[in-house]
Amino acid sequence: MRILLVNHRDFHHPRAGGLEELVVQACRRWVAWGHQVDLLCAGFHGATREETIEGVRCIRGPNEYLFNWWALGKIREFDKKRYDIIVEFISKVPCFLPWRIKSTPLAVMIPHLFGKTAFTELPWPMAAYAYALEQPIPQVYHRCPFWALSNTTAADLVARNVPRNQIEVIYPGVDEGLLHPTARAGKTSFPSILYIGRLKKYKRVDLIIAATAKLLPRFPDLHVYIVGKGDYEPELRRQVAAHGVEKAVEFTGFVSAERRRELLQAVWVGVQASTIEGWGLGVFEAGACGTPTIATNVPGLSESVRDGETGILVPSGDADALAAQIAKVLSDRALREKLGATAREWVTRFSWEEMARKSLKFLEVAAEQRP
Repeated sequence: MRILLVNHRDFHHPRAGGLEELVVQACRRWVAWGHQVDLLCAGFHGATREETIEGVRCIRGPNEYLFNWWALGKIREFDKKRYDIIVEFISKVPCFLPWRIKSTPLAVMIPHLFGKTAFTELPWPMAAYAYALEQPIPQVYHRCPFWALSNTTAADLVARNVPRNQIEVIYPGVDEGLLHPTARAGKTSFPSILYIGRLKKYKRVDLIIAATAKLLPRFPDLHVYIVGKGDYEPELRRQVAAHGVEKAVEFTGFVSAERRRELLQAVWVGVQASTIEGWGLGVFEAGACGTPTIATNVPGLSESVRDGETGILVPSGDADALAAQIAKVLSDRALREKLGATAREWVTRFSWEEMARKSLKFLEVAAEQRP
């Protein structure tokens, strides 16, 4: 097949995240199986206009804030190049490609939509813009097949009047290198917590910091690793200072794959407090290393964490409940080990190989539909 992907970020983008990990895992397999894959994406400082990564030809446009309108204007040129399928990844705002595509079948991939949670992440004018652009998705893409990352995303699409029979749920996988490391580290000798992900407002890392302040009187040697970068980091650092937990909280920034694995294996518990997720790759990475996760009971995380089995779910936005459940797991070694063992067994049911095969089949079926 000749496949054209349309996504705001490529694999080398400095703000690449979990979605880009999914895309590269799929693409490297599709290419290895003999398919041609091109990627239309946003540019960034220092990037070339074209670059081949993992066998994928990346064609870059303007920055990600202008990308959706640039892609809408540019797509007609690619519509004439005899691709078998075009796949639009709606991870920020839609490009509304059905308005311009005349001859090539189009499929849509959605990790999750923000809805009104956009107003917790962005300044009001930008949030209103993103929220408004999400509203016509069911109408504009009404003839397209949808690839959803989870059942919660599928349910959200159905609630927005996308027919359920147009939606295919295809889960992401887990890094085999985490499941089968060359060496497995022991747990830290002190209570330890790990957050891994981008530092964005909607990720609610502030709740983890507030919970840390509540936990320190009981666990004075507690250490919290915050792994990742993002534009909310300066505010998070201010909150660390305001809560007086500087000695307990470590901002590591981006870390090497080896250090990432060491931390995932060594900490006692992972924490994810987002207001919404497509799935929660950090949950799976921790589970692969036998580390349970305490997470907010929100779309995506409520599916990747099996409450009481692989981790614990707490109400969204509740720092007291988050602290109480972290304390429960930190103080009970038998519970930690039971949750961690079940989490590891749970994630072994998922693989990038299976995701790539199912998504390729999805594209093959979608390619038979004409616009």
